[in-house]
Amino acid sequence: MKKAFFIVISFLLFTNAFTQIINLRDGGMQDFYQPSKESSDATKPILTQPKERTRHKKDTIINTNRTNIIQIGAGGLLTSLNFFKNAQTFTYYPAISFRMYYQPNNYIRFVADYTKVQEASIAPTWLNVRNTYFDIDANFLMHFIGSAGIAYFILGASSQSWKSYYTGVDDYNSTADAKIQPNTNYKATYFGANIGVGFEFKILPRFDMYGEVRYRVSYTDVGFGLSDVCYGVGVKYTLLDFNPKVPHKKPSKHFKWF
Repeated sequence: MKKAFFIVISFLLFTNAFTQIINLRDGGMQDFYQPSKESSDATKPILTQPKERTRHKKDTIINTNRTNIIQIGAGGLLTSLNFFKNAQTFTYYPAISFRMYYQPNNYIRFVADYTKVQEASIAPTWLNVRNTYFDIDANFLMHFIGSAGIAYFILGASSQSWKSYYTGVDDYNSTADAKIQPNTNYKATYFGANIGVGFEFKILPRFDMYGEVRYRVSYTDVGFGLSDVCYGVGVKYTLLDFNPKVPHKKPSKHFKWF
């Protein structure tokens, strides 16, 4: 009886030990050799989104796109006043002009120009001549690739205000001027058209320099035809820029001049 009881106890202990060995082989050893999830995740590269840099006021510049802007300008020019009334050898007189631009896109802009000519005398026929011009032009723009320069074609309308003292002496247009009383003050307004070409280039972020040649065709007391050729240069300033500002691209720390 004691021997049978000893055999049963021994069998139960052996079975329990054998079961633990099987479980260790099937599950425990696998868990022992398999890398943990935490260790495997640690070996994977961590992808992070770059932080968005806060833009400051100093990091923005004026948009270089020349659209939807208003500009003002001033310059000097030489004008012949009116070929029909000018019989002198020197036919050009200095003048100053003030203008305003509106450019809705990269292909066309509109210009209002006021020009005041220095008082002069076309002796002996016309004395104390005072002239002003008011022009409204359209500029058709042509951009140079890889350059800040612009060439443009000018087409528009012009009006000339003429005020002077008429002597009637040696008037080579006496037939046309017969209705004007000699030794009287005379004033008139002549309407016509402008046609010409110009060129401009940027000298500072908001400043441009321009040069142009304009031909005026108008109807005067003498008749219809070419009445003036003027040459002008000037500077214009971007007064209002309705474009959003763009980020300023600063050079790299490793930027080299040469």
